[in-house]
Amino acid sequence: MATRYLNPSMMQSFKSIFVKPLFKSPTTKLAISSVFFNRPSFNSTRSFGSTGAYNSSMNVTSQIDWNTKFKSINEIEVEAQYYGPKFDDMIITKEFVEDMIEHFKKKKKIHEKYAYQIILTVRKMMLETPTLVDITIPQNSKLTVCGDIHGQFYDFINIFKINGVPSETNMYLFNGDFINRGSFGFEVILALFAYKWLYPKSFYLTRGNHEHITLAKNYGFENEVNTKYSKTMFEYFAETFETLPLANLINKKILVVHGGLSNSDITLDDIKNIYRFKSYVQADSLMEYLLWSDPKEKPGCDIGKRGGIGIGFGPDITENFLKRNNLDLLIRSHEVKKEGYEIEHNGKCITIFSAPDYCGVCGNKGAIINIAPDLKLTYKTFEAVVSPTMNLDTDVDV
Repeated sequence: MATRYLNPSMMQSFKSIFVKPLFKSPTTKLAISSVFFNRPSFNSTRSFGSTGAYNSSMNVTSQIDWNTKFKSINEIEVEAQYYGPKFDDMIITKEFVEDMIEHFKKKKKIHEKYAYQIILTVRKMMLETPTLVDITIPQNSKLTVCGDIHGQFYDFINIFKINGVPSETNMYLFNGDFINRGSFGFEVILALFAYKWLYPKSFYLTRGNHEHITLAKNYGFENEVNTKYSKTMFEYFAETFETLPLANLINKKILVVHGGLSNSDITLDDIKNIYRFKSYVQADSLMEYLLWSDPKEKPGCDIGKRGGIGIGFGPDITENFLKRNNLDLLIRSHEVKKEGYEIEHNGKCITIFSAPDYCGVCGNKGAIINIAPDLKLTYKTFEAVVSPTMNLDTDVDV
């Protein structure tokens, strides 16, 4: 059984995650749920600052703290012997992003100064971004929606070979779960952040359930970043994950979220009004459902299949939500699908998953959805590519 993508820190729990059936009994569900919602690291709050209107609880101390961090990062000296990609005067370029990706393909690091600058710049952008992002696909453009990536960097860059690199007309929306389980979560998330900085109006990101400090600690990303760079850099990522939007609305007709829907009669305004800038996810909240819920075949709602986190929502829930909000379609991710995607709920709910042969054991295809300005959907599926293994202690150098 191959485990070509599995982060080394995940190997000890491999069988329990990918082989044994989970969440069979209510007792198990409640126990798993308590791991995420009752532990101090999940519910503890951390200070953060914002210059954006969406962070109304910001205080002066936290704002100064982040301004100081930005200043200190900009003052980091790049050593003369560094030969990797560079950019000057806080102006990121297409050439830098492409060179960085080529550098990553060779299992090389970029200088920490540039990594920090990318993280902090995207964090600042996201603080000024609403929880529900409106996306309009212009004529002569297309938008590609991609699902979970989970640190599978070589499959991630294969999407650009199949579908074209990002540009102002070749738009992308990556729908969460960029990190964890795979060995190259850092490379994936930094490339995504760099493209977001380069193309702020045509490259979009949704937060997934794995973009959270507790899951990042438990499923490999913290160890990966600490080993490749530092604990401080991981903390910067954790703070930035809290700022990612929870939903995207395409041409006023297609809603894209990572997980799913709520068990109540929610509206788009309810999603817009979620205050997301916090390190915890309140149990049984709309934010939890958007990140964690899954569709099911039978009508109605029931306890989620992930240990009581999120819910299972039926076709009637999807239909009523779409009618109530004058929408045509729900696109979500969050689940492995054999063909990379699945159309459910009478064609009204589509799951898209973009990590082929998930963790080297699932044998699934990856998929993406091309959406035209007239909202015509085209699916592309693809197999996994050959990926090198990574020894986190030795394989990455400047």
